[in-house]
Amino acid sequence: MDQTQREFLVDIEELVEHIFADLDELRATKTEGRQRRELVDRIFRRVHSVKGSAASCGLDVVSHIAHEFENLLDEVRSGRVRIDKDLVDTCESAADALSESLSLAASGSDEPSRRALFDRLQTAGRKTSEPQGKTETILKNIPFEIWESLTEPEKQRLVNVVGEGSPLFVVATSFDIENFDSQFFQLQGKLAEFGEVISIAPAVDDTRSDRINFRLLYSSDADAQAIEAAVIDFSNVVFTEISRMGRELDEGSSPLPSGSISSLSNFVRTDLDKLDQLISGTHELLRTTSTALELALAQPMTNAANAELQKLSEQIRSSFMSVEDDLINLRMVPAGPTFQRVMRAGRAAARLAAKEIDFEINGAEIRLDKLLIEAIADPLIHLVRNAVDHGIETPEERAQAGKQRRGTIRIEAISEGSQSRLRVTDDGRGVDPVQVSAAALRLGIAEAEALDIERSLRLIFRPGFTTLASVSDLSGRGVGLDVVETSVEQVGGELRVSSKFGEGT
Repeated sequence: MDQTQREFLVDIEELVEHIFADLDELRATKTEGRQRRELVDRIFRRVHSVKGSAASCGLDVVSHIAHEFENLLDEVRSGRVRIDKDLVDTCESAADALSESLSLAASGSDEPSRRALFDRLQTAGRKTSEPQGKTETILKNIPFEIWESLTEPEKQRLVNVVGEGSPLFVVATSFDIENFDSQFFQLQGKLAEFGEVISIAPAVDDTRSDRINFRLLYSSDADAQAIEAAVIDFSNVVFTEISRMGRELDEGSSPLPSGSISSLSNFVRTDLDKLDQLISGTHELLRTTSTALELALAQPMTNAANAELQKLSEQIRSSFMSVEDDLINLRMVPAGPTFQRVMRAGRAAARLAAKEIDFEINGAEIRLDKLLIEAIADPLIHLVRNAVDHGIETPEERAQAGKQRRGTIRIEAISEGSQSRLRVTDDGRGVDPVQVSAAALRLGIAEAEALDIERSLRLIFRPGFTTLASVSDLSGRGVGLDVVETSVEQVGGELRVSSKFGEGT
């Protein structure tokens, strides 16, 4: 794989990271409305860009996944498919597949079959939502000529707006034909601040050939007086409300493994201003060094020249240290994207284990060396998956223990001078010395004696050790924490663990 293809991969991975972030926001957006539609539009555009970029560099599987993903999103955009928890889960699975396929392509590994994912995407795209009876009644009040002028996407968008209960208006206005374009776009911008312009229908006035008329189909939940005040500078703007319909939200419906491709490239992204500063500093260092060399080579060396040379020597030393710091900082990348990957892996594990867990991230803005952040990504995923499987109890167990049903796993980075501390914390059951002792006895590692907490914490990092009696989809093979410890030590770090039974680790 050449450097150009690697750069394509990094660009596509960045788009996929944005898709994951948008899906998180979509999942958190509980109510239907303009914000949701804008989110879906944004995700659609990103997936479309992934599809085009992947096709242009020969990543056929990535392009195919994006194509099927795009088809589902198109159905959602048109309003034919409703956004719910299952839909967002399906979209997240498609994004996971994109990320995994990128990693496989970069490493030259074989692709698994994606047939199950494609079937899932296609099935989700066929779950159409029909307009409700009240919605159909409201739509009948829309003037016939306006309805007939709408495109199919605009009609479906209108159905969505009415279904959400947003008030509808026909906004009529007219402008001089000589400057209508700038005036109209200003008006459209003002209206967009308060609501959504669904369609625009221009027409020439038969009685006034010097003017052009516009009728806009417009939706807004804002106060009508506030909207009218915002467009007061525009003459001949008339609002006619078509409908106003309330709709109770369905409280029962919810809204909406892979390494980083960047680790496979030998470059980092940086700000051009930082590069300009580095270039300027290097030029200044060159000039200072040249001046110092000229003085050093001058004959004879006077006391004044010697003093000046000493001064320049200090400047050169300081400049070299500054350039070195700038170069080191170019290698630094924020921990946030890696933490997001780790959190997604945790959420997937939580769904697999049927556990209710909130994930929190702190310190995402802290910058670490690129190679370091890539080296600790997999260990962090191991720790979070371990916290999900071993640490956090089931909702029923937590309720019996007097805890909230939802557990919490926190991923955080703390800068401590020249070092950084990364911490994964859970409020689960903690390490139970009795359970560890029983597992050690079963595995023939220890005698039939109760271990204290310190010995228990050391033992869980032993290769092959597990407290599970059978293998699950998440763990049970005795591979995990020992890998974490080895990986951390290989990059010059150390791993420490503390736990209190019943309270967390």
